[in-house]
Amino acid sequence: MELEESRQKELLAAYLCVKASVAEDLTNSEEVKRALQYAGLSPTPAFLAQHWQEDAADTMTFERFCSLAEQLPDISIDDIEALFMKVFGTADGKVGEDDFKRLVGGDEPERELSDADLNYILHEANVVTQDTVDCNKLCKVILHTVNEMKQLSVQKLEERSHYHRINSKTFTRKKREKFANQEVNSAEGHSTLDLEGWSVADLKGCFYLDKGSVLAHQYSMEMSCQGPTVVRMKPKSYTKQDAGRGPVDTLAYIFRESPEGSRSYVGHTDQKDGDGSYFWQDTLKEGRYVVMPYTSGCRLRERPHEPEGTIELVERQAKVRLTPEFKLVLEEIFDQVDLDSDGRLCREEFNLYNWRTSGEEVQDDEWSVVQANFDVEDGQLTLEGFLALHQLEAEDNGGDSEDLWVSLDAMGYNRAGRQDQAAPFGLSVYSQVCQPSVQVSGLKSGGLTLDRAVVRSIMENAEPVKIKNMIDLIKYEYVGDHWASIVVQNKAHSKVTVRVDCSQSLNVVTNRPNLEWSVEVAGKSAIIAHQLLPLKMGEDWTVVCDTAGSTKATQEEE
Repeated sequence: MELEESRQKELLAAYLCVKASVAEDLTNSEEVKRALQYAGLSPTPAFLAQHWQEDAADTMTFERFCSLAEQLPDISIDDIEALFMKVFGTADGKVGEDDFKRLVGGDEPERELSDADLNYILHEANVVTQDTVDCNKLCKVILHTVNEMKQLSVQKLEERSHYHRINSKTFTRKKREKFANQEVNSAEGHSTLDLEGWSVADLKGCFYLDKGSVLAHQYSMEMSCQGPTVVRMKPKSYTKQDAGRGPVDTLAYIFRESPEGSRSYVGHTDQKDGDGSYFWQDTLKEGRYVVMPYTSGCRLRERPHEPEGTIELVERQAKVRLTPEFKLVLEEIFDQVDLDSDGRLCREEFNLYNWRTSGEEVQDDEWSVVQANFDVEDGQLTLEGFLALHQLEAEDNGGDSEDLWVSLDAMGYNRAGRQDQAAPFGLSVYSQVCQPSVQVSGLKSGGLTLDRAVVRSIMENAEPVKIKNMIDLIKYEYVGDHWASIVVQNKAHSKVTVRVDCSQSLNVVTNRPNLEWSVEVAGKSAIIAHQLLPLKMGEDWTVVCDTAGSTKATQEEE
């Protein structure tokens, strides 16, 4: 069940009143009860006993907490009045103070509310007149207190987010220094993370532009024990890449995966190291995780047109042969699809390549043909075999290169032999206490799960500002050292169009076609209006963003 964003924020705020982060699970029924109460709910002992066993070793994740909260009804004035009528049995809502204390407090020695507690509550609520409690008035006070509790939780969340934002550099650095006294100096030009002695798992991957969306290799990660962990993403450079676009921002979002398959956002690689990589460092619990790569689209974007020059792929002389230029491109591709960097393509790696270039899976008989007719080592295809396979394809087509161009286009290469529609990267996972296990889980889009995590990460680290003359529109503007993001949230039920103008910014590039752009924001949702990067690396850059909302669509709406 999807939660409304405002309700999701209330539950997040309530959870963070009990735990420091959503990555930490609730560990006992008292924590569960407190978190539910901060969310303005009233779990009964029977409800808690039904969903929590104190002798069980299980814990409760944030996602499970949200699911549990949805099973409890919101408290209404009618519910409270009906309860009071059932307990006190009076039609006029009046009951003697002594009877009230006896019925509410009870006679048990370990009761939750003492006489002093009840006296304090009644005095603060101002509901006692001539030794008589006005239950109708008390009902309204209780409901008001419930709403105040929810508002206080959200306020604490916003204050906490503001604190993190003001201290974004020092706060994140302190988390790293829990494990090692290290700082990152981006001027060094190389990594300054001290990971000597840590166990590491490395894999490669790539972003591919695909009909307006971005596909990327995704990863499943197993941690056999709890401990300090670093997840690191670094763009990889190749000779045939398009040098004019600059380094592609290469991030990773980490999700914890439950046994049921639900995924909860843990964090993302929000720190930039001196070698150009982005990393995240914190303690990960034992369990299964999913790593989803992400790039903003500021530099990896659809080419407006093909370049003028075109390389030849095939030489037609006495026999059909691949050109030296094409062989260099194929060598790059082989290295990119050799995800584990062992110099050979296993069936899974070759299958991902074949699926990307043809849209088809490699069948058992087809893989047997590859192993029988091309150079392999330990049952895996070598570079020599990979080149020979494409040589055979060129021969079968009589020297016609159009099918070869289809493969190159799918791998992100233009007709000049430059890779401008794809961006290779390397993923490294380090653990100080155990050997991480990382495997490729597929080549796909991050979908709504990734989109929501990106939006959430921006909103949690940005200052909310109401958009002028639009009571239900809020802008979240995050500006860091290396990138900036603008999110627009629509709290109303109807969709609106918002013009987000960053044209007065200096030395920036956006993921949108223009710095002045309009986005349509559906009701009760939030959307990224702009992602911004420095246009010229190493030079000063400034973000200036003006917004204006309208209920009418514009020509540029998304």
